[in-house]
Amino acid sequence: MKTIIFVLAAGVLMLTGCSESRDSKDIDPSFLPGCFRKETVSATFSIPEMDDPREAAYLQQVIKGQPGYVDSRSDLQNRTITIDYSSSLIRRMNFEEAIALAGFSVNGRPANPNAKIPAGVN
Repeated sequence: MKTIIFVLAAGVLMLTGCSESRDSKDIDPSFLPGCFRKETVSATFSIPEMDDPREAAYLQQVIKGQPGYVDSRSDLQNRTITIDYSSSLIRRMNFEEAIALAGFSVNGRPANPNAKIPAGVN
């Protein structure tokens, strides 16, 4: 009986999936059970203290050092950074951590009070 339940559960898991197919030209080959997902994803981070181009450049350098980083764009007017990254190498929270450790609050997460922001950045 346990074997039958296991096989049925595994079958249901394999049949559930995404609306995206393997034939889609925008899909990288990352696989989830029953689903292929995009490898490169984007996330936008709200950084209330970022209002100067030097701060944006500093944060760009911080995030470029993260494994899985692909690209990023700063928007000083909205005080955001949009980051493209490889979802199999790094998670969104890792970028939040890097930004907070660099001395800036991000998405409601407080900045590290012990961060040493380089002179001339703020």
